[in-house]
Amino acid sequence: MANIVLIGAGSASFSLALLRDVILTKSLWGSRMVLVDIDPERLALAETLATRYRDELKADIQFASTVDRRKGLEGAEFVICAVKVGGYGPLEAERKIAEEQGYYRGIGDRVSCYYGGVGAYHQLKFLMDLASDMERICPDAWLIQTANPVFEGTNILTRNTKVKTVGVCHGHFAYRDVANKIGLNPDEVSVQVVGFNHYTWLTHFRHKGRDAYPLIDRWIEEKAQAYWSSGEYSEQMSPGAVDAYRLYGLFPIGDAVRCATPWWHHTDPKTKERWYGKTGGFDSEIGWSRYLRRKVELHDSLVRLVNESNAALLEKYPLKASGEQHIPIVDAIANDKETTLQLNIPNDGCLDGVPDDVVVEIPAIVSGRGVQGVRVGRLPAPVMNHVMIPRMMRLEHILNAYMNRDRKTLVLMLMEDPRTRSFEQAQRLIDTLLAQPWNTEAAKHYR
Repeated sequence: MANIVLIGAGSASFSLALLRDVILTKSLWGSRMVLVDIDPERLALAETLATRYRDELKADIQFASTVDRRKGLEGAEFVICAVKVGGYGPLEAERKIAEEQGYYRGIGDRVSCYYGGVGAYHQLKFLMDLASDMERICPDAWLIQTANPVFEGTNILTRNTKVKTVGVCHGHFAYRDVANKIGLNPDEVSVQVVGFNHYTWLTHFRHKGRDAYPLIDRWIEEKAQAYWSSGEYSEQMSPGAVDAYRLYGLFPIGDAVRCATPWWHHTDPKTKERWYGKTGGFDSEIGWSRYLRRKVELHDSLVRLVNESNAALLEKYPLKASGEQHIPIVDAIANDKETTLQLNIPNDGCLDGVPDDVVVEIPAIVSGRGVQGVRVGRLPAPVMNHVMIPRMMRLEHILNAYMNRDRKTLVLMLMEDPRTRSFEQAQRLIDTLLAQPWNTEAAKHYR
Protein backbone atom coordinates (compact mmCIF):
# COMPACT_ATOMS: atom_id res chain seq x y z
CA MET A 1 0.00 0.00 0.00
CA ALA A 2 1.13 3.55 -0.67
CA ASN A 3 -0.15 7.07 -0.10
CA ILE A 4 0.09 8.76 -3.51
CA VAL A 5 -0.64 12.46 -4.00
CA LEU A 6 -1.22 13.92 -7.47
CA ILE A 7 -0.65 17.68 -7.62
CA GLY A 8 -2.31 19.10 -10.71
CA ALA A 9 -5.01 16.44 -10.80
CA GLY A 10 -7.32 18.75 -12.77
CA SER A 11 -5.89 17.11 -15.87
CA ALA A 12 -8.55 14.41 -15.68
CA SER A 13 -7.12 12.28 -18.49
CA PHE A 14 -3.72 12.12 -16.76
CA SER A 15 -5.34 11.31 -13.42
CA LEU A 16 -7.32 8.52 -15.08
CA ALA A 17 -4.18 7.16 -16.75
CA LEU A 18 -2.37 6.92 -13.43
CA LEU A 19 -5.39 5.26 -11.81
CA ARG A 20 -5.44 2.61 -14.53
CA ASP A 21 -1.75 1.94 -13.84
CA VAL A 22 -2.45 1.53 -10.13
CA ILE A 23 -5.35 -0.83 -10.84
CA LEU A 24 -3.09 -2.92 -13.07
CA THR A 25 -0.49 -3.07 -10.27
CA LYS A 26 -2.13 -5.44 -7.81
CA SER A 27 0.72 -4.99 -5.33
CA LEU A 28 -0.53 -1.41 -4.88
CA TRP A 29 -4.16 -2.30 -4.19
CA GLY A 30 -5.22 -0.84 -0.89
CA SER A 31 -3.31 2.34 -1.68
CA ARG A 32 -4.71 5.83 -1.25
CA MET A 33 -4.71 8.46 -4.00
CA VAL A 34 -5.18 12.10 -3.07
CA LEU A 35 -6.11 14.40 -5.95
CA VAL A 36 -5.07 18.05 -5.54
CA ASP A 37 -5.89 20.99 -7.80
CA ILE A 38 -6.71 24.66 -7.30
CA ASP A 39 -9.58 24.47 -9.83
CA PRO A 40 -12.59 22.96 -7.99
CA GLU A 41 -14.50 22.13 -11.19
CA ARG A 42 -11.61 20.30 -12.84
CA LEU A 43 -10.81 18.55 -9.58
CA ALA A 44 -14.41 17.35 -9.24
CA LEU A 45 -14.33 16.08 -12.82
CA ALA A 46 -11.14 14.11 -12.18
CA GLU A 47 -12.44 12.64 -8.92
CA THR A 48 -15.78 11.63 -10.46
CA LEU A 49 -14.11 9.90 -13.38
CA ALA A 50 -11.56 8.14 -11.17
CA THR A 51 -14.14 6.99 -8.66
CA ARG A 52 -16.53 5.66 -11.31
CA TYR A 53 -13.71 3.86 -13.10
CA ARG A 54 -12.53 2.28 -9.84
CA ASP A 55 -16.06 1.22 -8.96
CA GLU A 56 -16.67 -0.35 -12.37
CA LEU A 57 -13.61 -2.54 -11.80
CA LYS A 58 -14.25 -3.03 -8.07
CA ALA A 59 -10.64 -2.09 -7.43
CA ASP A 60 -9.35 -1.59 -3.90
CA ILE A 61 -8.15 2.01 -4.21
CA GLN A 62 -9.11 4.78 -1.80
CA PHE A 63 -9.68 8.36 -2.98
CA ALA A 64 -9.63 11.80 -1.48
CA SER A 65 -9.50 15.23 -3.08
CA THR A 66 -8.71 18.75 -1.92
CA VAL A 67 -7.90 22.20 -3.22
CA ASP A 68 -5.62 22.68 -0.20
CA ARG A 69 -2.15 21.48 -1.17
CA ARG A 70 -0.82 21.35 2.38
CA LYS A 71 -3.76 19.28 3.55
CA GLY A 72 -3.27 16.92 0.63
CA LEU A 73 0.39 16.38 1.51
CA GLU A 74 -0.36 15.06 4.99
CA GLY A 75 0.88 11.48 5.19
CA ALA A 76 2.16 11.49 1.60
CA GLU A 77 4.75 8.92 0.59
CA PHE A 78 4.83 9.75 -3.13
CA VAL A 79 3.98 13.13 -4.64
CA ILE A 80 3.49 13.38 -8.40
CA CYS A 81 3.69 16.96 -9.69
CA ALA A 82 1.95 17.63 -13.01
CA VAL A 83 1.25 21.35 -12.57
CA LYS A 84 1.25 23.88 -15.40
CA VAL A 85 0.97 27.22 -13.59
CA GLY A 86 -1.44 29.57 -15.31
CA GLY A 87 -2.31 27.22 -18.16
CA TYR A 88 -1.47 27.96 -21.79
CA GLY A 89 -3.12 31.36 -22.31
CA PRO A 90 -0.32 33.55 -20.92
CA LEU A 91 2.32 31.39 -22.59
CA GLU A 92 0.72 31.81 -25.99
CA ALA A 93 0.44 35.56 -25.36
CA GLU A 94 4.16 35.67 -24.52
CA ARG A 95 4.91 33.79 -27.73
CA LYS A 96 2.97 36.39 -29.75
CA ILE A 97 4.82 39.26 -28.08
CA ALA A 98 8.15 37.61 -28.83
CA GLU A 99 7.18 37.03 -32.46
CA GLU A 100 6.28 40.72 -32.82
CA GLN A 101 9.82 41.55 -31.71
CA GLY A 102 11.56 39.18 -34.14
CA TYR A 103 11.51 35.78 -32.41
CA TYR A 104 9.61 33.30 -34.56
CA ARG A 105 7.60 30.86 -32.39
CA GLY A 106 8.74 32.67 -29.25
CA ILE A 107 11.74 32.15 -27.01
CA GLY A 108 12.64 29.03 -25.10
CA ASP A 109 13.32 25.46 -26.09
CA ARG A 110 11.53 25.44 -29.47
CA VAL A 111 8.19 25.26 -27.62
CA SER A 112 8.27 28.05 -25.06
CA CYS A 113 5.73 26.37 -22.78
CA TYR A 114 8.43 23.97 -21.66
CA TYR A 115 10.00 26.79 -19.68
CA GLY A 116 6.74 27.93 -18.16
CA GLY A 117 7.03 31.51 -19.33
CA VAL A 118 9.91 33.98 -19.29
CA GLY A 119 12.74 32.65 -17.15
CA ALA A 120 10.58 29.66 -16.13
CA TYR A 121 9.68 31.80 -13.11
CA HIS A 122 6.19 30.50 -12.36
CA GLN A 123 7.11 26.83 -12.64
CA LEU A 124 10.32 27.16 -10.61
CA LYS A 125 8.61 29.16 -7.87
CA PHE A 126 5.81 26.62 -7.62
CA LEU A 127 8.27 23.72 -7.35
CA MET A 128 10.31 25.44 -4.65
CA ASP A 129 7.14 26.25 -2.69
CA LEU A 130 5.96 22.66 -3.05
CA ALA A 131 9.32 21.34 -1.86
CA SER A 132 9.21 23.67 1.14
CA ASP A 133 5.79 22.28 2.09
CA MET A 134 7.03 18.72 1.66
CA GLU A 135 10.08 19.32 3.85
CA ARG A 136 7.74 20.34 6.66
CA ILE A 137 4.75 18.05 6.12
CA CYS A 138 6.08 14.84 4.52
CA PRO A 139 9.90 15.01 4.63
CA ASP A 140 10.37 11.33 3.75
CA ALA A 141 8.16 11.42 0.65
CA TRP A 142 9.43 11.09 -2.91
CA LEU A 143 8.65 13.85 -5.39
CA ILE A 144 8.09 12.57 -8.93
CA GLN A 145 8.53 15.69 -11.03
CA THR A 146 6.78 15.46 -14.39
CA ALA A 147 5.79 19.08 -15.02
CA ASN A 148 7.87 20.94 -17.59
CA PRO A 149 10.51 22.14 -17.58
CA VAL A 150 11.63 18.80 -16.15
CA PHE A 151 15.32 19.63 -16.69
CA GLU A 152 15.34 22.96 -14.85
CA GLY A 153 12.72 21.84 -12.35
CA THR A 154 14.48 18.66 -11.25
CA ASN A 155 17.82 20.45 -11.09
CA ILE A 156 16.60 23.28 -8.87
CA LEU A 157 14.97 20.78 -6.51
CA THR A 158 17.90 18.38 -6.20
CA ARG A 159 20.40 21.20 -5.68
CA ASN A 160 18.46 23.40 -3.28
CA THR A 161 16.10 21.21 -1.25
CA LYS A 162 16.23 18.04 0.83
CA VAL A 163 13.32 16.45 -1.02
CA LYS A 164 14.02 13.11 -2.70
CA THR A 165 13.29 14.01 -6.32
CA VAL A 166 13.25 12.20 -9.65
CA GLY A 167 12.20 13.67 -12.98
CA VAL A 168 10.01 11.67 -15.35
CA CYS A 169 9.30 11.94 -19.08
CA HIS A 170 8.14 9.51 -21.74
CA GLY A 171 10.01 10.81 -24.78
CA HIS A 172 12.55 7.98 -24.73
CA PHE A 173 9.87 5.52 -25.83
CA ALA A 174 10.10 7.06 -29.32
CA TYR A 175 12.85 4.51 -30.01
CA ARG A 176 9.94 2.18 -30.78
CA ASP A 177 9.02 4.38 -33.74
CA VAL A 178 12.59 4.01 -35.03
CA ALA A 179 12.39 0.22 -34.71
CA ASN A 180 8.97 0.00 -36.35
CA LYS A 181 9.95 2.17 -39.28
CA ILE A 182 13.05 0.16 -40.17
CA GLY A 183 11.10 -3.11 -39.91
CA LEU A 184 12.03 -4.39 -36.46
CA ASN A 185 9.76 -5.57 -33.67
CA PRO A 186 10.28 -3.00 -30.88
CA ASP A 187 9.95 -5.77 -28.32
CA GLU A 188 12.98 -7.50 -29.85
CA VAL A 189 15.37 -4.54 -29.62
CA SER A 190 17.41 -3.39 -26.64
CA VAL A 191 18.30 0.27 -26.35
CA GLN A 192 20.09 2.80 -24.22
CA VAL A 193 18.85 6.39 -24.37
CA VAL A 194 21.05 9.04 -22.74
CA GLY A 195 21.13 12.82 -22.34
CA PHE A 196 19.19 15.62 -20.70
CA ASN A 197 15.41 15.82 -20.66
CA HIS A 198 14.23 16.62 -24.21
CA TYR A 199 17.86 16.19 -25.33
CA THR A 200 18.19 12.42 -25.42
CA TRP A 201 20.16 10.28 -27.85
CA LEU A 202 20.11 6.66 -28.93
CA THR A 203 23.51 5.52 -27.65
CA HIS A 204 22.90 1.77 -28.03
CA PHE A 205 20.49 0.12 -30.45
CA ARG A 206 20.68 -3.66 -30.73
CA HIS A 207 18.50 -6.32 -32.32
CA LYS A 208 18.91 -9.91 -31.18
CA GLY A 209 22.34 -9.09 -29.81
CA ARG A 210 23.67 -7.29 -32.90
CA ASP A 211 24.22 -3.58 -33.51
CA ALA A 212 21.12 -2.30 -35.32
CA TYR A 213 22.47 1.16 -36.22
CA PRO A 214 23.54 -0.19 -39.67
CA LEU A 215 19.87 -0.98 -40.27
CA ILE A 216 19.03 2.69 -39.66
CA ASP A 217 21.74 3.67 -42.14
CA ARG A 218 20.34 1.26 -44.73
CA TRP A 219 16.80 2.60 -44.24
CA ILE A 220 18.07 6.16 -44.74
CA GLU A 221 19.89 5.19 -47.93
CA GLU A 222 17.24 2.97 -49.47
CA LYS A 223 13.81 3.93 -48.13
CA ALA A 224 13.83 7.36 -46.49
CA GLN A 225 13.19 9.42 -49.61
CA ALA A 226 10.15 7.36 -50.57
CA TYR A 227 8.83 7.66 -47.00
CA TRP A 228 9.32 11.43 -46.98
CA SER A 229 7.86 12.02 -50.45
CA SER A 230 4.29 12.17 -49.14
CA GLY A 231 5.12 14.86 -46.60
CA GLU A 232 3.15 12.91 -43.99
CA TYR A 233 5.57 11.16 -41.65
CA SER A 234 6.47 10.86 -38.01
CA GLU A 235 8.64 13.58 -36.53
CA GLN A 236 10.90 10.89 -35.08
CA MET A 237 11.87 9.68 -38.58
CA SER A 238 11.77 13.07 -40.31
CA PRO A 239 14.50 14.64 -42.46
CA GLY A 240 15.25 16.86 -39.44
CA ALA A 241 15.98 13.86 -37.23
CA VAL A 242 18.17 12.26 -39.88
CA ASP A 243 20.04 15.52 -40.45
CA ALA A 244 20.77 15.78 -36.73
CA TYR A 245 22.07 12.19 -36.81
CA ARG A 246 24.38 13.07 -39.70
CA LEU A 247 25.60 16.24 -37.98
CA TYR A 248 26.18 14.88 -34.49
CA GLY A 249 26.68 11.13 -34.87
CA LEU A 250 23.77 9.80 -32.79
CA PHE A 251 20.05 9.55 -33.52
CA PRO A 252 17.95 12.06 -31.50
CA ILE A 253 15.03 10.48 -29.66
CA GLY A 254 11.61 11.92 -28.77
CA ASP A 255 11.48 15.61 -28.00
CA ALA A 256 15.14 15.93 -28.98
CA VAL A 257 14.02 15.85 -32.60
CA ARG A 258 12.80 19.43 -32.24
CA CYS A 259 14.66 20.64 -29.14
CA ALA A 260 18.17 19.35 -29.93
CA THR A 261 18.10 19.87 -33.68
CA PRO A 262 19.92 22.97 -35.03
CA TRP A 263 18.29 26.38 -34.98
CA TRP A 264 18.41 26.69 -38.76
CA HIS A 265 15.75 23.98 -38.99
CA HIS A 266 13.31 26.28 -37.20
CA THR A 267 13.62 29.74 -38.73
CA ASP A 268 10.23 30.00 -40.53
CA PRO A 269 7.22 27.88 -41.56
CA LYS A 270 8.64 26.85 -44.95
CA THR A 271 11.90 25.72 -43.40
CA LYS A 272 10.11 23.73 -40.72
CA GLU A 273 7.96 22.13 -43.41
CA ARG A 274 11.11 21.07 -45.28
CA TRP A 275 12.55 19.33 -42.23
CA TYR A 276 9.44 18.09 -40.40
CA GLY A 277 6.68 17.57 -42.96
CA LYS A 278 3.54 19.35 -44.15
CA THR A 279 2.55 20.57 -40.71
CA GLY A 280 6.05 21.76 -39.84
CA GLY A 281 6.21 19.40 -36.87
CA PHE A 282 4.65 19.32 -33.42
CA ASP A 283 5.76 22.80 -32.38
CA SER A 284 4.84 24.64 -35.59
CA GLU A 285 1.87 26.97 -35.88
CA ILE A 286 -0.20 24.09 -37.25
CA GLY A 287 1.12 21.30 -35.01
CA TRP A 288 0.94 23.26 -31.79
CA SER A 289 -2.55 24.60 -32.54
CA ARG A 290 -3.72 21.03 -33.11
CA TYR A 291 -2.23 20.00 -29.77
CA LEU A 292 -3.97 22.79 -27.86
CA ARG A 293 -7.25 22.08 -29.68
CA ARG A 294 -7.04 18.37 -28.84
CA LYS A 295 -6.56 19.21 -25.16
CA VAL A 296 -9.78 21.24 -25.18
CA GLU A 297 -11.64 18.53 -27.09
CA LEU A 298 -10.44 15.86 -24.69
CA HIS A 299 -11.57 17.87 -21.67
CA ASP A 300 -14.97 18.48 -23.26
CA SER A 301 -15.39 14.78 -24.04
CA LEU A 302 -14.60 13.90 -20.42
CA VAL A 303 -17.21 16.39 -19.20
CA ARG A 304 -19.80 14.79 -21.48
CA LEU A 305 -18.81 11.36 -20.22
CA VAL A 306 -19.38 12.44 -16.62
CA ASN A 307 -22.76 13.88 -17.50
CA GLU A 308 -23.79 10.55 -19.00
CA SER A 309 -24.31 8.84 -15.68
CA ASN A 310 -24.92 5.43 -17.27
CA ALA A 311 -21.91 5.50 -19.58
CA ALA A 312 -19.43 2.69 -19.03
CA LEU A 313 -15.98 4.21 -18.71
CA LEU A 314 -14.34 0.91 -19.55
CA GLU A 315 -15.77 1.09 -23.07
CA LYS A 316 -14.18 4.48 -23.61
CA TYR A 317 -10.99 3.82 -21.64
CA PRO A 318 -10.13 0.10 -21.65
CA LEU A 319 -7.93 -1.10 -18.81
CA LYS A 320 -4.41 -0.96 -20.20
CA ALA A 321 -1.09 0.43 -19.04
CA SER A 322 -0.44 4.07 -19.89
CA GLY A 323 3.26 3.51 -20.54
CA GLU A 324 4.11 6.24 -18.03
CA GLN A 325 6.71 5.50 -15.35
CA HIS A 326 5.15 7.20 -12.33
CA ILE A 327 3.37 4.18 -10.87
CA PRO A 328 6.24 1.76 -11.66
CA ILE A 329 8.46 4.07 -9.58
CA VAL A 330 5.99 3.92 -6.70
CA ASP A 331 5.69 0.14 -6.95
CA ALA A 332 9.46 -0.40 -7.15
CA ILE A 333 10.18 1.69 -4.05
CA ALA A 334 7.12 0.84 -1.95
CA ASN A 335 7.35 -2.92 -2.60
CA ASP A 336 11.12 -3.20 -3.13
CA LYS A 337 10.79 -4.51 -6.69
CA GLU A 338 14.08 -3.84 -8.43
CA THR A 339 13.20 -2.21 -11.77
CA THR A 340 15.20 -0.37 -14.42
CA LEU A 341 13.51 2.83 -15.60
CA GLN A 342 14.52 5.92 -17.60
CA LEU A 343 14.74 8.77 -15.07
CA ASN A 344 16.09 12.25 -14.56
CA ILE A 345 18.50 12.19 -11.62
CA PRO A 346 21.77 13.92 -10.59
CA ASN A 347 24.62 12.63 -12.73
CA ASP A 348 26.99 11.50 -9.95
CA GLY A 349 29.55 10.19 -12.42
CA CYS A 350 27.17 8.28 -14.70
CA LEU A 351 27.68 10.38 -17.85
CA ASP A 352 31.26 11.48 -18.55
CA GLY A 353 31.84 15.19 -19.11
CA VAL A 354 28.82 16.35 -17.10
CA PRO A 355 29.17 17.72 -13.53
CA ASP A 356 27.84 15.48 -10.77
CA ASP A 357 25.10 17.91 -9.71
CA VAL A 358 23.59 18.29 -13.19
CA VAL A 359 20.51 16.12 -13.72
CA VAL A 360 20.81 13.62 -16.57
CA GLU A 361 18.20 11.40 -18.18
CA ILE A 362 19.58 7.87 -18.05
CA PRO A 363 18.64 4.30 -17.14
CA ALA A 364 18.33 3.97 -13.36
CA ILE A 365 17.77 1.05 -11.01
CA VAL A 366 14.84 1.67 -8.66
CA SER A 367 14.04 -0.40 -5.57
CA GLY A 368 13.34 -0.08 -1.87
CA ARG A 369 16.90 1.24 -1.55
CA GLY A 370 16.05 4.23 -3.70
CA VAL A 371 17.33 5.22 -7.14
CA GLN A 372 20.80 4.51 -8.52
CA GLY A 373 21.89 5.66 -11.96
CA VAL A 374 23.56 3.32 -14.44
CA ARG A 375 26.97 4.35 -15.75
CA VAL A 376 26.58 5.19 -19.44
CA GLY A 377 30.04 6.43 -20.43
CA ARG A 378 30.57 9.28 -22.88
CA LEU A 379 28.63 10.92 -25.67
CA PRO A 380 30.39 11.74 -28.96
CA ALA A 381 32.26 15.06 -29.05
CA PRO A 382 29.91 16.68 -31.62
CA VAL A 383 26.90 15.91 -29.42
CA MET A 384 28.61 17.23 -26.30
CA ASN A 385 30.21 20.33 -27.82
CA HIS A 386 27.40 21.52 -30.06
CA VAL A 387 24.29 20.42 -28.19
CA MET A 388 24.74 19.23 -24.61
CA ILE A 389 27.18 21.80 -23.25
CA PRO A 390 25.21 24.77 -24.69
CA ARG A 391 22.01 23.28 -23.20
CA MET A 392 23.73 22.78 -19.86
CA MET A 393 24.86 26.41 -19.87
CA ARG A 394 21.29 27.55 -20.60
CA LEU A 395 20.19 25.56 -17.57
CA GLU A 396 22.75 27.40 -15.44
CA HIS A 397 21.64 30.79 -16.80
CA ILE A 398 17.99 30.08 -15.98
CA LEU A 399 18.71 28.79 -12.48
CA ASN A 400 21.20 31.56 -11.71
CA ALA A 401 18.73 34.19 -12.87
CA TYR A 402 16.03 32.71 -10.64
CA MET A 403 18.15 32.11 -7.55
CA ASN A 404 19.92 35.49 -7.77
CA ARG A 405 16.82 37.42 -8.90
CA ASP A 406 18.89 38.74 -11.80
CA ARG A 407 17.05 40.24 -14.79
CA LYS A 408 20.30 40.96 -16.61
CA THR A 409 21.05 37.25 -16.85
CA LEU A 410 17.77 36.75 -18.73
CA VAL A 411 18.83 39.44 -21.19
CA LEU A 412 22.32 38.00 -21.63
CA MET A 413 20.87 34.56 -22.20
CA LEU A 414 18.68 35.97 -24.96
CA MET A 415 21.79 37.57 -26.52
CA GLU A 416 22.94 34.03 -27.37
CA ASP A 417 19.82 33.48 -29.51
CA PRO A 418 20.80 33.72 -33.23
CA ARG A 419 17.71 35.86 -33.87
CA THR A 420 18.90 38.63 -31.56
CA ARG A 421 20.38 41.59 -33.41
CA SER A 422 21.17 43.94 -30.52
CA PHE A 423 21.34 44.16 -26.77
CA GLU A 424 18.49 46.66 -26.89
CA GLN A 425 16.27 44.16 -28.72
CA ALA A 426 16.85 41.51 -26.06
CA GLN A 427 16.39 43.92 -23.18
CA ARG A 428 13.19 45.33 -24.69
CA LEU A 429 11.67 41.86 -25.07
CA ILE A 430 12.49 40.77 -21.51
CA ASP A 431 11.12 44.05 -20.12
CA THR A 432 7.95 43.74 -22.23
CA LEU A 433 7.31 40.16 -21.15
CA LEU A 434 7.82 40.97 -17.49
CA ALA A 435 5.48 43.97 -17.80
CA GLN A 436 2.51 41.72 -18.61
CA PRO A 437 -0.16 41.53 -15.88
CA TRP A 438 0.35 37.79 -15.28
CA ASN A 439 4.05 38.46 -14.66
CA THR A 440 3.69 41.03 -11.88
CA GLU A 441 5.37 38.71 -9.36
CA ALA A 442 8.09 37.77 -11.82
CA ALA A 443 8.82 41.43 -12.57
CA LYS A 444 9.36 42.08 -8.86
CA HIS A 445 11.51 38.97 -8.56
CA TYR A 446 13.86 39.77 -11.48
CA ARG A 447 15.36 43.08 -10.45
